[in-house]
Amino acid sequence: MERLHGLALAGGLVPSNAFRDEQSPPYRAFAEWLRGPDLQLAVETAVFRTDDPTQLEQLFTVHDILAP
Repeated sequence: MERLHGLALAGGLVPSNAFRDEQSPPYRAFAEWLRGPDLQLAVETAVFRTDDPTQLEQLFTVHDILAP
């Protein structure tokens, strides 16, 4: 959750790693997941699975950033 929160706060949900081949199928699948509706659904589902205040705050922040 912390890494996803950090990506969202950094201004873009784009995976970054200088050593990763951006044309590889795993990279492209991850990048599409970060920009797709499945992530929004995963964040919404996670809200109901935790009662940790820090994680809830991070989830709500990410949710707001992902909102259309």
